[in-house]
Amino acid sequence: MTKTYRSRSFAIGNLHLGGDEPVCIQSMTNTDTNDIEASVKQCRRMIEGGAQMVRLTTQGEREVSNLRKIRKALHSMGFQIPVVADIHFKPALALEAARVADKIRINPGNYLKGKSVASLLPELLETCREFGTAIRIGVNHGSLDESILNEYGDTPAGMVESAMQFLRVCRDLVFDNVVVSMKSSNPRVMVQSVRLLTHKMALEKMWYPLHLGVTEAGDGLQGRIKSAVGMAPLLLEGMGDTLRVSLTEPPEEEMPVASKIVLLFPKPIQLPYNPFHELAWDPFSFNRRRSQSINGIGNGTKVKIISNTPPEPNVDLSFETIIEQTASYEQWQQNPGLLEKGNRLMLLEQGSLSIQEIKLQLNLFCTHNQTAPIIFKTSHHTEDPELFQLQLAGELGSLLVDGAIDAVWVTNVNTEETMINDILLSILQAAGARISKPEYIACPSCGRTHFDILTRLKEIREATSHLTSLKIGIMGCIVNGPGEMADAHYGYVGAGPGRVTLYRGKDPVLKNIPEEEALKALIYLMKQEGDWVDP
Repeated sequence: MTKTYRSRSFAIGNLHLGGDEPVCIQSMTNTDTNDIEASVKQCRRMIEGGAQMVRLTTQGEREVSNLRKIRKALHSMGFQIPVVADIHFKPALALEAARVADKIRINPGNYLKGKSVASLLPELLETCREFGTAIRIGVNHGSLDESILNEYGDTPAGMVESAMQFLRVCRDLVFDNVVVSMKSSNPRVMVQSVRLLTHKMALEKMWYPLHLGVTEAGDGLQGRIKSAVGMAPLLLEGMGDTLRVSLTEPPEEEMPVASKIVLLFPKPIQLPYNPFHELAWDPFSFNRRRSQSINGIGNGTKVKIISNTPPEPNVDLSFETIIEQTASYEQWQQNPGLLEKGNRLMLLEQGSLSIQEIKLQLNLFCTHNQTAPIIFKTSHHTEDPELFQLQLAGELGSLLVDGAIDAVWVTNVNTEETMINDILLSILQAAGARISKPEYIACPSCGRTHFDILTRLKEIREATSHLTSLKIGIMGCIVNGPGEMADAHYGYVGAGPGRVTLYRGKDPVLKNIPEEEALKALIYLMKQEGDWVDP
């Protein structure tokens, strides 16, 4: 057994975070911070929904002043939870916000602006020390500093180095009230980055609490599944002290989802395997296991869906057609040569095992056998649809993010098989294991957003849902927008009040067009590029 990572605990206002404290949930307003009444009301809805920390966009001195008023108003109502200032681009503003907020979030990707960490960060740390303010070092995959991009590219290694430069200064100056996050709209990148950061922090004797989140997860089923696929693998490996589910919905809608994820995936004190060492896969980068192909299963192809019934849309195989070719883990243990001939499939069946115990079996098998394709089977009895979706997404995500599973077989006596298959397609898509529908990278919006992102997302989805091979980003502003959608085919990014810039890949091609004309312009751009087909 291996002990899991345990951060140090400290207080943010009246909230104790880290160590053996329960994982806390938080969210961020999408109101204008200068609209004090609307911001207070939304914070109250979030808190009453279960938020233990609230964050607000803080773009200038006026917002800092109003943040003070919002915090005071919440306290007068009896809500003594930490209020967080979200800072981008303005180091001087971070100093002002540190005198007001319980915690500030800074983004290493846009904080330095050409200066060194050693020359800029100490003054902020001293201000935070004086006022008892905590800091989150919040790295985003979509907004890495140019110097990091030049050396590492937009990789997990680059994200981690971006954070470590700041954390080393915090350590050297003995400033301990620090939380750190590695966020990406790609769940696999997020998992790999947090694992690598945790490993490096432990090597350098750092024990900072971890904030988890999949950025721009989207809305509805996609947003919930994407969040679980990214966060559950880490929680189940003992990483994560606070989390935010970033949905393109009113922020109070995030709370029930976050609460269920925390409930479903409790952090273990020990693991039956080491999450960083002696694994059949690299935990810090993704490589699909390339077994041989049997009945179209394996050899790095898309992950297949297996069912009890004959194949139907979205189902690749019925189990009856391959039952004679499968062997259980127990059979393989008794006779390792059983699968050496290259004509049989390994069936890992969860039964009463935890997902960590399944991961141990998966690692042991893959260490000794590189040829047999692997089927994972799990049976559920969960009645609550959302609870089932999140549980399945988290458990499968924990296996899929490392690329070793070739097929999945899921049953639930309380859920129709067609619904199970639809859920599986969403999970496989979120894990990058099988693309079957368009993907929408949509931010949750915040006070920097100047258009109705919920309405625009709905319109864009309705117009493009038949374009199954495309990835489209719908982003509120340029802070993380262009970066987080860097691998998208098209981007729809807020450029100012009522204005939108359209991207083809990483390149802005139609700038500052009126919002009411943007959807038609997006379709026209797709037609020009040959990516549009009539529905």
